Amino acid sequence: MDSLSLVLKRNKDGEDFYILMGNFLDEFYKADAAKKSEMINEKPTEFKEHKEYLPFAAATAHKLANDYGLNCPDWVFEDDCYMQDKPFFACMAKGNLRLLFMYKSPSEFKHRNLFVDENVLKRV
Repeated sequence: MDSLSLVLKRNKDGEDFYILMGNFLDEFYKADAAKKSEMINEKPTEFKEHKEYLPFAAATAHKLANDYGLNCPDWVFEDDCYMQDKPFFACMAKGNLRLLFMYKSPSEFKHRNLFVDENVLKRV
C-alpha cells in the first residue's frame, strides 16, 4: 500500500477501508522521509461514496505531515475533504463516548468534523 490514494481506490474496488489504512500506516512508518511525502501527496480521486472516507484520508495526511515535519499537501484543504452535512463519530459513538472523542480527537480530525480516538493512527 504505497499511497493514501491507492487506499481509497482499492476500497472502491471492494477491500476493507480500515484494513487498507492499517496496511498503509505500517508502510508509512517504515518509509524514509521522501517516501513518506510521496505516500500522502496525491489526492485520492477514486473512492466509495462514504462521506467520511475522503475527509478521513485528508485528516490522516494532514496529521502525518505535521507529525513528521513534511509539507502538508494542498489537497487536504479542499472543500470535499471536510464532513459537510454532519459530524462523523468513530465506532458509531453515543453519549459520553462522543464527548470523549470530541475532546481527544487530534486537531487535524476535529478540523474536518471527524471525531475519533486520539490513537487513531497508532499501530501495535
